[in-house]
Amino acid sequence: MGEGAVKWSLEELLPHREPMMLIESVEAFEPEARRLTARVRVTPWQITLFGSASGVPNWVAIEYMAQTCAALAGCWDRHVAPEKPVRPGLLLGARRLELKIDRFEPGGVYHVTAEDVFSDADAASFECSIRDDAGCEVAKATLNAYRPPDMTKFLKEQMEQ
Repeated sequence: MGEGAVKWSLEELLPHREPMMLIESVEAFEPEARRLTARVRVTPWQITLFGSASGVPNWVAIEYMAQTCAALAGCWDRHVAPEKPVRPGLLLGARRLELKIDRFEPGGVYHVTAEDVFSDADAASFECSIRDDAGCEVAKATLNAYRPPDMTKFLKEQMEQ
């Protein structure tokens, strides 16, 4: 397996399934840097899903970034404890969001990078950016996430409140 190659499928790393899995593949996982780059291709399904014939609205960048963060967390889980299941997480919010384009172009290819800049047992903060195929940054943000030790128990408790 080459430098940065990932031996796990997206289905192993993310709780998402088609058609809601918006990232196409993992391009690189760098465990030492706690960084991952994913590839997104804007598909006709995404355009239909988000209701814009001219492309995918720029605000979907947050979901592209969130799924990339989830893939990074999943790769990290597999890297440090391959025998344990990947823990799903919840997006808490985004800070310093910059959207430099109005929409993601139909058929366009984008590269989403997430770097874990803070994490403890249950919370994490990620610096994220999206670049187009020419390498120009089109969006960036800091995303915060929470991964409860037991997601089922956590959701049940939230429903009871």
